[in-house]
Amino acid sequence: MAGLTDMEELIATVPEKDTADYLREAFVCYGAGAYRGCVVLTHTALFEGLRAKLNGVAAVNSKAKAVLRVIEPLATAQKVFESKLIDEMKAGAIITQLEANILEQLNKQRNKAAHPSGHLVTAEEARFVFSEAIRKFLSQPIRQTSVLVDAIIARLPEPNFFPSGILSDIKLVVDEETESLDDLGLPQLVAKVAELLDSTDATAVRNAARFLLALAGRRDEKLRESIIKAGITPKATTDKHTTLITQLVTTDPKILEKAPPATKARIAALLLSGGKSVGVAVPYAELRNPAHVLASAVLNVGEAFMLANYKDFTDWVIEQVPTAPEFISAIAETPTLFPQLQLHYRAQAAHSQFDASNAFAGVLPGMDAALGEAISDEDAFWLLAAVVKGADWGAYTPIALRDAHFQSLPALRAKALAFVPANLVRANEILDEYHLVESATEFSVQYL
Repeated sequence: MAGLTDMEELIATVPEKDTADYLREAFVCYGAGAYRGCVVLTHTALFEGLRAKLNGVAAVNSKAKAVLRVIEPLATAQKVFESKLIDEMKAGAIITQLEANILEQLNKQRNKAAHPSGHLVTAEEARFVFSEAIRKFLSQPIRQTSVLVDAIIARLPEPNFFPSGILSDIKLVVDEETESLDDLGLPQLVAKVAELLDSTDATAVRNAARFLLALAGRRDEKLRESIIKAGITPKATTDKHTTLITQLVTTDPKILEKAPPATKARIAALLLSGGKSVGVAVPYAELRNPAHVLASAVLNVGEAFMLANYKDFTDWVIEQVPTAPEFISAIAETPTLFPQLQLHYRAQAAHSQFDASNAFAGVLPGMDAALGEAISDEDAFWLLAAVVKGADWGAYTPIALRDAHFQSLPALRAKALAFVPANLVRANEILDEYHLVESATEFSVQYL
C-alpha cells in the first residue's frame, strides 16, 4: 500500500490538469491490478504532457517552437510522433542524451505492453514507468537552456554588459547571468562564448574573454573540460589569443594538467612567447605576468609537473629574476626553483654592471619580509654579502644599503646577524667567494 500512496502523491507534483487526469486513470488501473493499462495510460500522459509543456513555452522559446513545428502535424493527424519528439527535443538541447535514452526506454516498454508480444507487465514495471515519467519529466518544467544561452550571447557584445573591468565585478555579473542555467547548459554556453573570441566586434571579444575568465575562476572540473575544448584547444594554434590563454591558465592552472598532449605543447610555446613579449616587469597582479603564471601553477599543479611539462617557460621565468614578494612566497617551498632564484638574486646583487646591482638593491627592501620568511640564516648572509660586493664595484644603491647597515632590510639583517657567530667558518668561506677582505666578525661589526 505504501507504493499506492507514493504514486498518488506523485500525481500532485504535475502542474498540467489534463496530464494529471490521465495519470489518475493510470493510477486507478494500477490499483485494480491492470498493470498493462497503467503503462499505456502513463505513456499517453507522458507524451501528451510533453506536448503541453512545449506549447506552454513556445511563445518565448524558439527551440520549443521549432520542435512543435515538426511534431504537431503528426499528432494532429493521429500519427506516431513519440520517437520523432524525442529526437527533436534532443536536437534542440531541451533534453539531454540521458533523458532521451530514458524516454526511448519508456516508449519501448509501452510498445511491449500495448502489443501482443507475450510480455507480462508486472506491478514493479508499471510502478517504475509511472514514477520515471512523473519524476523525470512531467513534474519538471521544460528546460530552456538554449533560450537562456542565446539570450546571454545576444547581449554579450553590449558595451555595458560588464560595467567594470574589475574581476570581482565581472564574476558577479557572470554568476547572475548563469544562475538560472543548469549545469548541463554550461558547456553549450562556453562553446558559444568562445566563438565570439573570433568576432570582428572588439567589445564582443573583450566581453567574451572576461566571461570565460570568470567561469575559469570557478575551477570546476566540468567547466574546465569545456573551456579547454572550446576556448583553448582550437585557439592555441595561433598567437592571437595568447594573452587570454595565459590569463585562463593563471586563473585555473589545472588547465595545464588536463589539456590534451598536443594542446599542452601549444600552451607551452604560447606561455614562453607571451612571457617574453610581456616580461616580468608588468604589475604582478596582472594575470598575464609570467611570474604570476608560474606561481599560480606551482601552487596548484606543483613544481615537478611544471618542470616535466613546461620546463622552457619555467626556467625562463626564473632567469628573469622576478622580485615580487607574492612570487617569493609562492615558490618558497620548491626544492629546485627557489634555490635557483636565490642564485640569480645573488648574481644580480653582486653584479659589476651598475644598472643590474642598482636595480636589484632598489627593490630589495620591498622583498625583505617575504625573503625573511622564506630563506635560511645562511642564505640571508649570502645575499647581504653579495650586496656588499655590488657596493665594492661602486654601485650607489648597494652602497646606500651597506652604509645604512641594512636598516631597511630588518628581516634579512637579523638572520645574517644570527648566522655569523654560530657559523664563523662558513661565513668566512662565503666572504671569500666574493673576495671580500673582512673576516665574518669584522663584516658583522662593520656592516650589520
